Amino acid sequence: MYRLLILPLALALAACTGSYEPPAPSFLAVASGQRIDFYLSTRLRPDVRDDGQSPLIGSWTSLSLPVLDLYFKLKQNDQQNNRLWVLDREKLTAYSTDPFFEDLVPDPTTLDPRSFPFTDGNSQPVDCSQGYLSASPRYLLAVCPPPNSGAPYSLYLVDFNLLQAGGVPQALIGPISVQASQTVFTLTTGNALVILNGASSSMEYHPDPQMPANETGIIRGGSYIQPLYTPQELVYDGAGNRVFALLRGSTDVRLLTWNLKADTPSDVSEPDPNGRNPEQLQISSANIYALSSQRGLFRVQFSSGALRLLDPPGDLNLDVLSYLGSAVEDGRLLYLAAEDPSASAEQKPLIVVLNSQKPLENLLSSDVKINSNSSAPRVNPFDSRPVSLSTFPVQER
Repeated sequence: MYRLLILPLALALAACTGSYEPPAPSFLAVASGQRIDFYLSTRLRPDVRDDGQSPLIGSWTSLSLPVLDLYFKLKQNDQQNNRLWVLDREKLTAYSTDPFFEDLVPDPTTLDPRSFPFTDGNSQPVDCSQGYLSASPRYLLAVCPPPNSGAPYSLYLVDFNLLQAGGVPQALIGPISVQASQTVFTLTTGNALVILNGASSSMEYHPDPQMPANETGIIRGGSYIQPLYTPQELVYDGAGNRVFALLRGSTDVRLLTWNLKADTPSDVSEPDPNGRNPEQLQISSANIYALSSQRGLFRVQFSSGALRLLDPPGDLNLDVLSYLGSAVEDGRLLYLAAEDPSASAEQKPLIVVLNSQKPLENLLSSDVKINSNSSAPRVNPFDSRPVSLSTFPVQER
């Protein structure tokens, strides 16, 4: 059964006896290629005593297709299951995570897998090779960019309000066809859909992500003047009710922000003066992070067209790493799949965990833990570049 924490009693016992109550167990899932590795997060975190054991509990190594993205959804009632949603180029598959224990990773075929293939209006398969996921409280969105330019994007939705017993829908909603080019999509906590269209340098806000034919129109939209820049990523910041986008040019990157309470996109930055061109963005409750596979990890500060990328303290050795993927747990911890470019092949893979409630530039050594294979096998060499990370609770023995 799940750990039940009675906080006042735990604090009283700790004060009287000096005992230590570790946090409830959870797994970090790291997808790379056709494999998903599962790590016990309490053995990765800087705020938990290291017991000297490997955090790698198990792996799924026989998935039929390379994984593109992951998303975990907690069950909404006792008739459902907690579900780990796995995206590949053909389908979305939902696996029950209820049988996971802190020392056990079950075979995926035993986890009531439910698959939902991507098809068009004629029941023909849709190629989702470049696909990714975005989520809101009500929806899980699968975006399938077209393999050929000029073709429409195909969007599919899981409506969490319509889940059946077991925690899965009867079918996906879609395909929702969006005629666009060089376009990225994201959902908001209000369940709206935001679209950044690079070909037209425009942004759209749709209150209903299903975009029915009778929708009266886009509620708020605007344009920006950067025609030579291609949207690379779009993320939503719930704390500020705004979206951030990376716009990539031939030699540099700009950051676009849009306050969703405003009528037009609010600002596009100048490139970073130091030539640091991040490739990914990650939002926590207190920070906006920029990740680079070449130049490190930064905290984003942006106002009035000025983009600042703030470095972590030099003595933490975070600035020399290559960052490949990330996930945030409870708004408090940032998990990073990384590599040490200077290490040998078996020593390259790293999982970095840091306190995401403090500004990156103010972190102390006690706020960071770099997990590697330096002393014992602790981090699996990645099957290929990690594409997605996700955390979820597991049962305690």
